[in-house]
Amino acid sequence: MTSFETSHVVEAYRERCEDRIDVIADGDRTLIVVADGAGGTGDGHTAAEIVIRETRANYAAIGNSTDWSQFLSQLDFRVHTGETTAVIVDLYPDRILGASVGDSCAWVIDGPEITDLTRTQIRKPLLGSQASKPTPFWHGPLNGVLLVGSDGFFNYAQRDQITPLIGRTDFFAIPRACVDMVRLPSGKLWDDTAIVACRVRRARASRKRYSI
Repeated sequence: MTSFETSHVVEAYRERCEDRIDVIADGDRTLIVVADGAGGTGDGHTAAEIVIRETRANYAAIGNSTDWSQFLSQLDFRVHTGETTAVIVDLYPDRILGASVGDSCAWVIDGPEITDLTRTQIRKPLLGSQASKPTPFWHGPLNGVLLVGSDGFFNYAQRDQITPLIGRTDFFAIPRACVDMVRLPSGKLWDDTAIVACRVRRARASRKRYSI
């Protein structure tokens, strides 16, 4: 059975972090959720937490990209405090489904190639505005590394430096390396930064037993 493994990090650039992530593993299905609360709207962290909570409560009944887009559209009217981006990536052995709104991103990186799953998303209005327009996406099976994160990374990282970073970095160290890539010389960040890396779980080498 195909399964996935993930690694993630969230780091604030000031006292309160507005970014939220969640990873839900359910058999051969794995969901990754990133929500970046809009700090300028007030209570963005609350809006982001609602995305996480509602996704976890409802994912079992959702099975295609259109349904995920409709889920976010309905959620837009249930978020009454603050505004947030949202990316929901729903992974199966043979496909990737999901939907997004805002400027958080999901990229599949396979060697030198980058496929932006969220390339058609509409950045504004955000979720919680009661006017957002979530966009569905679909992709084939995961090859390479899936990188899902907030704009604290994707707005500041140099695209041509990302694929070399993924190629030379141990998988479980990728999120931290991504955060370090966008640090200022002072060591601080431009913005709250959340990153989740995902790949198909590697088979463990079996240990041979020898009899004497």
